[in-house]
Amino acid sequence: MRYFLILCFSLSFFAQAQTGEGRYTFVFLNTNTERPQLPQKEVDSLQAGHMANIGRLIKERKMIAAGPYYTGGGIFIFDTNLEETQAVLDSDPAIAAGRFKLEVYPFDMLEGEICTLWDKEESEVQMTTYQFARFQPDSDFSNLSRERTNRLTQKHLAKMANEVEGFEVLGILSFTGNQGQVAIYKANDEDGHEDLLANHLFVKQGMMTLEHKKLYFAQGVFCEN
Repeated sequence: MRYFLILCFSLSFFAQAQTGEGRYTFVFLNTNTERPQLPQKEVDSLQAGHMANIGRLIKERKMIAAGPYYTGGGIFIFDTNLEETQAVLDSDPAIAAGRFKLEVYPFDMLEGEICTLWDKEESEVQMTTYQFARFQPDSDFSNLSRERTNRLTQKHLAKMANEVEGFEVLGILSFTGNQGQVAIYKANDEDGHEDLLANHLFVKQGMMTLEHKKLYFAQGVFCEN
């Protein structure tokens, strides 16, 4: 499953915050529920082109990570700026055919690191299930500052890590502007965290929304063992 694999550079590096620009770029590949119905042969052809394009971007060391949600859709992480990322996304045949609706955001690492694995052999990359939580300011609260939501999200996840056995945050991604955060974590129990995540102060007050999913991802992208 080459689509699911992340091929990375063996050296790890700390994320460097670049205020207003973001060190990396994150892409939400949301399944387009209004996509046209196509013959299976054409769908298979688009998927093959989609995977080939991912492989090319990995070889060019532009894409760091790609992984699907268990419920459809997925994410990309790029080591390119927003303009460069948008340019290469246009080369993906499945995206060009409207199979996904995209959200594209620059981001910095609020907590944790990103490690690339571009020099690893494909057979050495191990895939696993991680948990994915997205905290996003509601459109009615556009005046919320990135610094304030960063602080509250980080504080809330630290509290969960102290109180929930086996709960480990691998990385917190902070989107530039007023676009919120994504947390990637793992836990002994893969279910039952959504209610705890929803205790985030701004989520309880209706100022932020929570999206929680399971993600199939490669071990090592967040420098974890």
